[in-house]
Amino acid sequence: MSTPSTIKVLQPVGVLTAGAIQEFLEEFNQCLEERVKHVLIDLSKINFIDSYGLGLLVSMHAKMRLAGGSIHLSSPNDQARCLLEITDMEKVFEIFSDHLEFYARYGNSNLAVLVE
Repeated sequence: MSTPSTIKVLQPVGVLTAGAIQEFLEEFNQCLEERVKHVLIDLSKINFIDSYGLGLLVSMHAKMRLAGGSIHLSSPNDQARCLLEITDMEKVFEIFSDHLEFYARYGNSNLAVLVE
């Protein structure tokens, strides 16, 4: 069994839709297996999120909470920010403007970054 990391950053690329999330979901499941405390999902390279992608983020949030961890979002584009606002997901997720804002709050010890 591995020692849990404090933080992992996931950086999906392109779109968060039903047909484009497999690798992202595998990376998230690895975070659960490694007992990561905080997962930061960097949305800076996401062009579009549909209702399936939003549902996936909510499901990931629930799984992390059950595992004793948390999910945070950073750098959403205008479309993603609008979707999060319209659906009141700003009440569910802590959303940061960038990584620096996140690190100022949660630190960066044991940081591992997963990028495509």
